[in-house]
Formats: sequence, C-alpha cells, structure tokens
Amino acid sequence: MHQGIATVSLSGRLVDKLPAIAAAGFDGLELFDNDLVASALTPREVAARCADLGLGIDLFQPVRDVEGVAPDRFGAVEHRFRVKLGVMAELGATTVLCCSNALPDAVDDVDLSAEQLHRLGDLAAEAGVVIAYEALAWGRHVHRVGQAWEVVRRADHPAVTLAVDTFHLLSRGDGPQALAGVPGDRIGFLQVADAPVLEMGLLEWSRHHRCFPGQGALDVAGVVAAVLEAGYRGPLSLEVFSDLVREAAPAVTARDAKRSLVFLEDQLATRLPAGSPAREVVTASPPAAARVDPAFVELAASPGADVERLLEALGFVAAGRHRSRPVALWRNGGAHVVVSEAPAEAMATGGATALGVVAPPVADVAARAAALLWPAVDVVRSRGEAVLPGLATPSGLHVLLSAEPGQADHWRGDFAALPPGATGGLEAGGAAGAGWVGLDHVAVAVPPDLLAQEVSFHRTLLGLEPGPVEEFVEPHGRLRSRALRPASGGLRLVLNAPETAAGAPRRRGVTQLAYAVTDVRAEAVRLREAGVPLMPVPDNYYVDLGARFSLPDEALADLRAHGLLYDRDTDGGELVHLYTAVLSTGFHVELLERRGGYAGYGGASTHVRLAAQA
Repeated sequence: MHQGIATVSLSGRLVDKLPAIAAAGFDGLELFDNDLVASALTPREVAARCADLGLGIDLFQPVRDVEGVAPDRFGAVEHRFRVKLGVMAELGATTVLCCSNALPDAVDDVDLSAEQLHRLGDLAAEAGVVIAYEALAWGRHVHRVGQAWEVVRRADHPAVTLAVDTFHLLSRGDGPQALAGVPGDRIGFLQVADAPVLEMGLLEWSRHHRCFPGQGALDVAGVVAAVLEAGYRGPLSLEVFSDLVREAAPAVTARDAKRSLVFLEDQLATRLPAGSPAREVVTASPPAAARVDPAFVELAASPGADVERLLEALGFVAAGRHRSRPVALWRNGGAHVVVSEAPAEAMATGGATALGVVAPPVADVAARAAALLWPAVDVVRSRGEAVLPGLATPSGLHVLLSAEPGQADHWRGDFAALPPGATGGLEAGGAAGAGWVGLDHVAVAVPPDLLAQEVSFHRTLLGLEPGPVEEFVEPHGRLRSRALRPASGGLRLVLNAPETAAGAPRRRGVTQLAYAVTDVRAEAVRLREAGVPLMPVPDNYYVDLGARFSLPDEALADLRAHGLLYDRDTDGGELVHLYTAVLSTGFHVELLERRGGYAGYGGASTHVRLAAQA
C-alpha cells in the first residue's frame, strides 16, 4: 500500500519534517497549508525537495468551510479556492481536501452544500485536480461520514469525492457499516488515526489526543478494511494531532508512525478474507510471538554490592553460572533471576536491566522487530550459546527473546550447574522458595510522553493487549497505569506513567517485581524473620477494608497482623498480597496469592502503596 503521513503529525519546520518522513520509509505526505505558509521554501522548491527525497505530495489541505456558505459570501470562497489551486499546480499535488463547514453561521441546507461543492468541482476539474470532501466530527451540520457522502452524491461531479477519516468516523460512534454502499472509486482519500476512548469535546479530543494505530482503542482496522473492500486503492495516510507529537523530534515520530502502519497492515491481513482483491494489496510482516511467557529478570550489580545478600534473604539460592560471562543464575522455586556484574561507577548497588521472555518463534519475532524499526541491543554471544535477540523499548527497558524449553536457543542452556557441594543447582529450587510459583508481573515506570510508544512496542511486537488506562492519586501528583497481557501466555506487564511535581522523586525502569506464591501469609512470616523490610500498612487501611468487604473479624485481624493487603472482584476472585519496602536495587517486590480466578492488580490499594513509598 502507498503509505503517507500529514506534515501536521510531526513537530518542527517543514524543512525538517520532509527528510524525517522520507527516512522513515513513507511514500508520500499530506501537506498542511500552515506548514507551507510558514516555510521559506516556495511551492516549487517544496515539490523539488520532495522529489529528491522520493516523496509524493498526496494531498494538499488549504481550505475549509467551503460549503454551507451564505450565497452572497460564496464568491470569496471561490476566490480563495482558485488561488490555492494555483499553489497546488506548483506543488504538483492532484488531490485537495475540503472539510465540512464548522462555523456557527453555516447554512443547514444539503442541496446548497451540494451545489457549492459542484461549483468548486468545476474549478478543480479545470485545474486537473480532485476534491476529497471530509465530514469533521464537529462540523456544524455535516459531521458524519454518511452526511458527507450524501452531499458528494448530490453534488454529482466527477471531481468531487469523499474523504474518509477513521477518527472523525469512529469518534461519532459510527463503524465500518457507515460506509456501506459507498463505491471505492468515489472515495478520494483515506486518513487514519487512532485515539484512546475519552469523555470530552470532539474538537479537544481530536486536536490533543489522537494517536497512531495500535496506540489507542478505536476500530481503525475495521474502517480501513471496509474502505479497501469497497475498492479504494489510493494512499493510506496518517493524520494525527497530539500534544506529544508536537514536542517529540520529527525523526522519532516518523519512525513511530511508520511502524504503526506496519502493525495496521498486519491487522488488515487477518480482517480481510483470503483471496479477496483487497487482501492482495496488504503486506503482512513476520508474525508476532505465538505466546509470551516470563522467563527471568536480569539484575546488574557491581562487585561487593549487597544484591546477593538481598536475594538470599528473599529465599533465592545460587543455581548456575553462565558458561562464558560473569553472570550468575539464582532461583526461588519457579522464579529466576540472573545477576550480571557491572562496573561500580555504572551500578552502585543493583537494578533490573533486562526482562527475559519466552516468545517463539524467536527468529520471526526478531525479524518482525526489524520490520517495525524497533532498535536491537548489541549482545555478544559465544559459539553454541542461545541467540537471545535483545530489543530496547522506547523507555529503555531491554527485552531478551528466548526460545521454548528444550530448544537450542532456550536461555537456560547457557548456564552450567554449580560444582558439587554448592547450595543450589539448576534443578534445585531452594527449600525456602518451594512456594514461589514464578514471576506474576513486572511494573515499569515510563515517562508520560513515552507511554503511547511503550504500549506500541509491546502490542505491535509481542502481541500484548493493553487494558484501559487507570489513574491513581499519589502524594506529589498522579499516576497513570496501563496493564498489558498476551492472548496466549503468562506474561503480565504494567506500565506506569508518573506525573509528579518538580523536585519529587522520579523513578524510571523496573519499579516492581511481583511473584506469585502459594501461601503469602507464610511468606510474610519468613521475610520478616529474614530481615527483609516490608511496606508498613496503616491501620486506617484495615478499617476501610472491613467497611468495603465485611470480612470476619478474625480474617481482618490476621491480615493486619501480617501486613497483608486484600482485594475481591465482582466474581468472587480474591487477591492477598504484600509489598516490600523499596529495596537497595531501586525496585520493590510484591508477593501475591490469586484465588478464584482473580485477574486484577489490587488497584484499590495502590494509593496506599504510593503514599508509603513517597
């Protein structure tokens, strides 16, 4: 498919945007009039620059409010349109966007709108261009795609076509069915944008919160599939308005935008029926992981740091040594941690530097990462060692891809058992940790401006599906949180975007390792005896807990005595959990016991944890 992006979707000057668009691999662009008017480049120079970069100017957006105009003022519209058609001739663009009238004095007369579009169509035809008419979601009278199509149909002009914008269509509550009966050859342009579901005015939602496909919650793929099945074969172009893209470097945004279209084409490949003409224009990338399971967490520690003492206190035992590098394997039941030596100046105590996941087929997932332009991490491997491709997420977390157990590229094959007499071993779990089931989830702190990109990484590459955005109040600001899970597999990932006041503590990277256990009460006793600092829970929490759940007095007293937190979902599933204090590694550990199919994360107690850690 011919892929493009609107210049308004990138920050900077036009002269900076053009090379960024080309470098990301786009075929063309939509040129916003504001970008051209503010540029020192003439239209002919812009056209020449685009030609040198291999970019086509797929669409020019110079005018709006051109229909539904009082007849005595339509002459001014025609004058403006003629002038802009002259600019288009110098640009070499052949499609012009005209938006529905959003002014308060717009005339509610579909026949008048159709007549005025027909007159503009005559001017466009004389200039050798085509109008694509778009219904703005906040248009005064024409604000749905069906209304816009009726105006185009009544205009009955070969140079007047319909523009389809996924955001304008979906934000009004319409779906792909709204395009039923619209012939593909009457669709003049297709604009694509996603967005989170928000309760606010349409104009504010559109101007500040649009995002690229895969970063929001709208059925973008459904609308695009309907357009393609109707027979449309023109450009597919991203048009995103967002506060975040206005602040990010254009090269970063262009790459993010390009990979979103790769993801969109993957979705289309599954939505469009095999053998249909529409399916033939879609190029699918190598597949995402078939399933995703947690494998290990890698900690970096300088020689002499107290990471090993901390692991021992948590119940981990030394289980193996890497065959060629200074990396140790520690195990606690079904939980695995690898500790790599790092220079003291780089890591004073310790910290989680990588997350290992089992994500077969590894070769395909790595190839998919390359197609999506996700950066690889250089990792030196000796002959015979597992490949373990490494990738860097936008926030800087390293994700290492492992094959399944028993395969040559499974991560455990790189570790040799400890010599006889050692306290652990590859098959030893450690008596203390017999009840540790494994890694339940990992929480990662992400800068707010990178949250959408971080979601995009895990969704487009690993196939993790994001849940809704949750918001929590903390002592110095707020925390936005989004959990992700794969369709198949046990990996759970929670992305946290803290927005705190200047001077407040700001953590980044892995902030929480949550392990599932079979008896969290017994673990609370054991950890206290081992000297592991646990998060204090105020007595007020237990008073509130009793009010919310009507727990028996003895059950409430037991939770209080052991510093345990509790939650229950509407289906009766229960969560009993505890937190350590923030450890010397920079993160805290959660131990949790899920009962009766509980699938959440104890969000009702998050504000208590945030206050304790402030």
